[in-house]
Amino acid sequence: MEHFTTLTEAMENLRGRGYTVDFAPAKDFLKATTDDNIKLKSDEFEVDEFHRFEGTSDPGDEMTLYAISATNGMKGVFVSAQGTYSNEVSPELMAKLNVSHPNVNTEGAVQPINSLPASQ
Repeated sequence: MEHFTTLTEAMENLRGRGYTVDFAPAKDFLKATTDDNIKLKSDEFEVDEFHRFEGTSDPGDEMTLYAISATNGMKGVFVSAQGTYSNEVSPELMAKLNVSHPNVNTEGAVQPINSLPASQ
């Protein structure tokens, strides 16, 4: 999997691969931002992959992009700012967004910065 430099680049790639619905958290489910009738409980979707991005000057700018597939065939994305939703969602939903599951593609994790050679 490709490592993306920006959130926009990753979202465009995912949209091209069919992840077209935008999701937002609401207590114990994810809802489609364009249709309040579309709600996914934690047992109705899987996290396929994720990508983390850090701000260049402020670590508080960290964002995580989740690629989600629903059991009904719907595919979409959920963008989470670090810690933003932690008090708004149920523990079950937070556990579902835990990307330590072996089936989640973790290659989009933050890549280490290569150290510069020491000056001579």
